[in-house]
Amino acid sequence: MSSRKHRGAENIENLCPVARKRSTSKNSAVTVSATKTSIYEYTSSPSVLTFEALEEMGIGMLDSEESSSSAMSAIALAVSATSDENSNETTPGTTAARMTHQQTRMSLNSTASTLDSSTINNTIIEIFNEDAQERLLLSQSAEKLHALAQAKRTALGGASECGSNSNSPSKRTRNPLATVTCNNQSEAQSLLPPPQQQQQQSSLSLLPSTSKQALMRQQKKPTLTPLPPRMVTTENFFVYRTPTMSAHINSGINYFDKLSDEILLDIFKWLPKKTLLRIATVCRRFNCCARDETLWTRLDLGLRTLRPTALEQVVRRGVPVLRLAQAEIQDPAFTCGPSSIHFQSRLQYLDLSLASISLGSLQTLLAQCRQLKKLSLEHADLNDEICFEISQNTSLETLNLSMASGLNANCVRQMMESLTKLNSLNISWTNLSADAVTALVTHTPSNIIRLNVAGCRRVLFDSHVVTLQKRCPQLLELDLSDCNSLTPAALAAIMKFNSLEYLSVSRCYLIPATNFIELKNMPSLTYLDIFGMLSDAAMEVLEKQMPKIGINKFIHSSVGRPTVGTRRTSIWGLRTRD
Repeated sequence: MSSRKHRGAENIENLCPVARKRSTSKNSAVTVSATKTSIYEYTSSPSVLTFEALEEMGIGMLDSEESSSSAMSAIALAVSATSDENSNETTPGTTAARMTHQQTRMSLNSTASTLDSSTINNTIIEIFNEDAQERLLLSQSAEKLHALAQAKRTALGGASECGSNSNSPSKRTRNPLATVTCNNQSEAQSLLPPPQQQQQQSSLSLLPSTSKQALMRQQKKPTLTPLPPRMVTTENFFVYRTPTMSAHINSGINYFDKLSDEILLDIFKWLPKKTLLRIATVCRRFNCCARDETLWTRLDLGLRTLRPTALEQVVRRGVPVLRLAQAEIQDPAFTCGPSSIHFQSRLQYLDLSLASISLGSLQTLLAQCRQLKKLSLEHADLNDEICFEISQNTSLETLNLSMASGLNANCVRQMMESLTKLNSLNISWTNLSADAVTALVTHTPSNIIRLNVAGCRRVLFDSHVVTLQKRCPQLLELDLSDCNSLTPAALAAIMKFNSLEYLSVSRCYLIPATNFIELKNMPSLTYLDIFGMLSDAAMEVLEKQMPKIGINKFIHSSVGRPTVGTRRTSIWGLRTRD
């Protein structure tokens, strides 16, 4: 580092003009020649960048294993070492030659009085001859530098592609040295012909190595020329058709008319519902076939929004299995009221759980249904007219009214008396009154096997359980959760069920925990839910006392519900989607 600074100081001294003493007339010629010799024969002058000068400065081009960025940085530092100390800008290398000429001319002027004209002319001719030699030497040095940099760049490019050079620019930081140009390069280029000037200008730009490598890689990458669009001429393109096929096409005969309706229906049954609606607009025959009842056996419109009168069109298609869970049905759902309808739907399985539908539309819909077997109106608003329409479906087997509102004692009595084939009823959390609970347990069909009356707080008593046991002795599932008025006397009545398999008395806090041990004497009991009744230690003791009974296995009741768990593609075990 110190030697470089020392050489840089020497270069700065060569660049700066030095005041010299005027010589006498006898030694003037000797002084001029000595001055010229000291200026032009100095090997480290930036105007003449020879190999010897570069090696003296410590720049080894081909012998060193450094990257191209280090070599370029060294050359740039050698060029920039000629900067003037009194200025912030780089002093070009040609300024040294100009300053030397100025000093020579000053010395010539000082000795002009003592020399004759012939001596002055000879001296000036010698100066210009040496200047031409200097320019020739500079051009040769520039050409050698260009060839040297090109060889180094090629060698580093091959090494970087192989990935064996650990000092490659891709593994090192980017050289902060930007593009460096100097006047000695432009002076050397001025001596070259124009084509070589352009070539040297592009090659000696001294860009950072990473930019050069990226540029070389981009040049090596094959350019993907977009393929021209495939032009198929009509002369070479043809469709081979047999004479029979050509005759069929040119005859203008509609061969679908020769197919029977049964064959068309057998084809249409593989199409989804959206395609059926589109194909119905082709022709009248396709419209009639697409509306056939055999193609609309099931339909899933859950989580959909039905526009006005859309529900009527769906019902008129004769769909027996319809899922409308969480659907939004806009009014009016039907073009006319329930009294003006002259057709009956073929609906047998209808799921309206959590559906948004008005009372009038629901009444009109149920007024058309007389063949329902399973119905779910969970979280629906009900009134006396809707309960009457429900009771008209005498073949109803499963009814889910969980969290429904608007039920009273008369509605419950009317439905329980009419629905004689009912075997599964979920009427939990419907805010029933004591009279409604009494009407329920006294008029419940005797063939019911699954019953859920959870949430009857302070309205369902032990006497209701006793009446229910006498009315429905064949119960398989009974859910009495959150019936806070039940006492141990209710357990005594429950133990009389001979076929009971599932019992839930969760959060019935008036029943002591020790009384649940008596339930182990029930031979048919398989599952017992008593959430919120026992601690963990007491639960372990109870499990040891009743090893054959599963305790707290079901969080939610499945009585009367169309879907259980995460299954949303079927209702009551029947598939609703294509």
